[in-house]
Amino acid sequence: MKEAVGGTNIVSMISPVDQIKERLTIVDVVSSYIKLIKAGRNFKARSPFSNEKTPSFFVSPDRDMYYCFSTSQGGDIFTFTEKMEGVDFKGALKILADRAGVDLVYEGSTRRDEKEVLYKILDDATRHFEDNLKRRKDVRDYMKERGVSERTMKIFRIGYALDEWQNLHEYLVGKRYKESDIESVGLLKQAENNKRKYDAFRGRIIFPIRDNAGRIVAFSGRVFEGGEGMGKYINSPETALYHKSRILFGYDFAKSTIRKHDFSIVVEGQMDVLMAHQAGFTNTVAVSGTSLTEEQLKLLNRLSRNIVLAFDSDDAGVSSVKRSSELALSLGMDVKVATMKKGKDPADLIKESKEKWRKTIKESKHIIEFLLDLLEEEKLDSRSFRKKVSEEVLPFVARITSKIDQGHFIEMVSKRINIPEDTVREEVSRIKIDTTEISEPKRPVSQNRGTRRDKIERRLLGIINWQESLKKPLIDTEGLRKSFSRVVGKTRLSELEESTQTNEDAFRAEIVHRNGTIDEDIKELINALSVENEKSKLSRITEDLKRAESEGDGKKAKELLEKSKKLSEAIAKLSINE
Repeated sequence: MKEAVGGTNIVSMISPVDQIKERLTIVDVVSSYIKLIKAGRNFKARSPFSNEKTPSFFVSPDRDMYYCFSTSQGGDIFTFTEKMEGVDFKGALKILADRAGVDLVYEGSTRRDEKEVLYKILDDATRHFEDNLKRRKDVRDYMKERGVSERTMKIFRIGYALDEWQNLHEYLVGKRYKESDIESVGLLKQAENNKRKYDAFRGRIIFPIRDNAGRIVAFSGRVFEGGEGMGKYINSPETALYHKSRILFGYDFAKSTIRKHDFSIVVEGQMDVLMAHQAGFTNTVAVSGTSLTEEQLKLLNRLSRNIVLAFDSDDAGVSSVKRSSELALSLGMDVKVATMKKGKDPADLIKESKEKWRKTIKESKHIIEFLLDLLEEEKLDSRSFRKKVSEEVLPFVARITSKIDQGHFIEMVSKRINIPEDTVREEVSRIKIDTTEISEPKRPVSQNRGTRRDKIERRLLGIINWQESLKKPLIDTEGLRKSFSRVVGKTRLSELEESTQTNEDAFRAEIVHRNGTIDEDIKELINALSVENEKSKLSRITEDLKRAESEGDGKKAKELLEKSKKLSEAIAKLSINE
């Protein structure tokens, strides 16, 4: 315990961000997601943000930061966690605080921002639903009949919404929340015939849906009583906090086990997740009745490229498997499918026998083998079978990004349809894959903004800052400063030093120029900056020349034309040396 001054513990005076950084290093955080390889004073790895084959992702313990060359982005432990977990800064703060054992103390409600109020409403609603469940033995008994234990209900904070029109409404308004805020998180609905607002969830078992940081953002409700004319399940609408395509039910509980076991299990419903986790399969998440989206798959892919789809075995389930597999294969994932008897879902099978479920997961088939088996069950004649394989299986083979893996499944298809491998390979090569559904990684705006000149300036300043951080610099930094200043001017250099991300640029410079070509690189960069500087002057003179000609000022136009020619010649000479 650090010494207290004036009755105040010093630790309490340090911000949560600083406390977390004291306890967690960049290597601690990054290495819990990806394998790092020592590279001198730094570490390197294949980027978790792109499907690269050659490592271009670097981590600096000295600077406590990372830089990814494949996506041109870098930062500290908070930036990295935001990117990996798909959360905002506050979400990253919560994840890292939990890991570091740092308590987050929030300010009073009068100073809490709007989103914090919404999170608090949802958490208070969850507490209310939990209290309702404690008083409803019939609902708890139903859950136990389905195989869900009291402990699991408590862990997932399962609750119950009473079959009353304004039970939750009155509770939350009584806690001084605005009705408009309660409605904005999807807990109230507006009656058609009058202004009265009523509870969105009534007579339903409530499954809280958390974001990747573990904060409750929405609910799913299964009908228990009442609910005439309503669906078996209803979910919260999209809100400022809840984006269905980005969230997987159970992900916040599952992510560490997915990393540990190097595969994820994806099911369709909340009950499947509860039963799977209860049985020890804590690497299980649910899509809540829809196919996997690109955002959800990217979250899983960052933890492990191996995925097992355990959807219902009906036609709708098979369609979801196909749609999800197309996206997953295109992202370079290894996709397997767990097969169950028709009419059985994971929750039923786990209740029947944990060992049967373990066997089902262990015997899951690669999506190509699964699709071939599915077609063989149709008992088609030889020609029809081959035609269907060509139409329904080969497009999946074409999506496999690894050529070695693709070759393996081309061989498998060849044997199944009794057609030469070369013929199958040729058919696969003809298939054009529509990759428009897969978006490219978004690069930070700050990295893409600016001209070529801006980027050269940042690189030179990065070299200066890197070299000045060394005990024995490899170059004359003052000499480089003077050369830099001669080209851009002292004012511009001062502006750059005040506004540039010096730490990130210095780390980037260290990695780029670590192989001893720094002198030659500096010469090229100064020359390129001189070219850009002269081009900028030429652009201004050209504009002045146009203005002089339009105003009929022949004398001024002649002078500017002469200057323009000299600058063009100077640019040509400098460009030869680029």
